[in-house]
Amino acid sequence: MTLRILALAVLFTIGTAFAQITTNYTDAFHTGGNEYQVWGGYSPTSPTWIGKTEARRLFMAGAGWRRVILASNSVAWKFTVDIVPVALLSQPTIVASQGITLNAQSETCNGGQVVSETVKDFNGIDLGPCAHPGRRTTYGIGFAPVGFEFNFRRKHRIQPVLGINAGLLHFTRDVPIDHSMATNFTFSWSGGVQIFTSESRSVTIGYRFHHISNANASNVNPGVDSNFIYAGYSFHR
Repeated sequence: MTLRILALAVLFTIGTAFAQITTNYTDAFHTGGNEYQVWGGYSPTSPTWIGKTEARRLFMAGAGWRRVILASNSVAWKFTVDIVPVALLSQPTIVASQGITLNAQSETCNGGQVVSETVKDFNGIDLGPCAHPGRRTTYGIGFAPVGFEFNFRRKHRIQPVLGINAGLLHFTRDVPIDHSMATNFTFSWSGGVQIFTSESRSVTIGYRFHHISNANASNVNPGVDSNFIYAGYSFHR
């Protein structure tokens, strides 16, 4: 009899704990709910899925507003707007002398140096006595005025999230190479997880495929792809 009572007590305790785990944790993503997020991230390399440029590194930091358009019991559909006050694109370059004098025995490098971005990565390649590979970082600023996100299990503490957005980035020089454009279009799609630390605060960690292109507005448009890993902190109202 005592064993049965003990077994029932254990089962009751387990059931109560399980119920607490599955109980709704937050209703931040109700229809009409607002989310204010600061975020930052980094891409250490650039694949060539759409864009053709190699060895790009992208850092971005920004802030965004999310508005829940529609929410069901399990899914929240959000409209998103983001600003990007800091975008740093590190690119491979070739540093070459402006003038070269040839004689029977050697080359003499004359004049100042010219730095130009390249589509290919020449790091580790011998370019001769008058040129060598390098890197240069270009600053940009931009915004993404149109985007959508979908949160699943929207009332739980841990929520998968998928997103897509589009916008513009303006850089201080032509990106990704000379004679392309300083102003480029962007689009991205992302996936991650949003973890609520309280009913009205959350942290998001995710991956974003990010593409930069001038959409053939210039005759030169190699484009830049990025494997962007990001994190964000959100306030909900």
